[in-house]
Amino acid sequence: MNVITLLRKFTAALILVVIASCSSSPESKLIGTWKVTDVQVDFDEQKTDPGTVNQVAEREKKTILKFTSDSTLTIIDNNNTHKALWKLAEDGKVTYSFEGDQRYNDLGVYEEGKITITSDTPLGEIITIFERSK
Repeated sequence: MNVITLLRKFTAALILVVIASCSSSPESKLIGTWKVTDVQVDFDEQKTDPGTVNQVAEREKKTILKFTSDSTLTIIDNNNTHKALWKLAEDGKVTYSFEGDQRYNDLGVYEEGKITITSDTPLGEIITIFERSK
């Protein structure tokens, strides 16, 4: 094998390593479509009835999150579509910002292949768990 052939193979291998290392960034774990796998509604029973709890849970189950590699987040919620920019912090916190807004809002926490969103409402707490669609 001559030196040029060996150099080409080394360069090709190096390019593959660089591509693989870029695609395994923490952010790449979020890329894709995420759907609700579980909703836990913990409302004050004196302020609401079971029908409302079920209605809230069913509405939450319809939410879809789409993360793209250009940091765009599409949130599909109750037949409404919202576009935002997203970031993933080292501690797993996922934040988003709508166009024109410099402030980033908490979305949820990424951990062990799931995104958990906790929402505090006047009636109680809603915990929504998302997993990436396969």
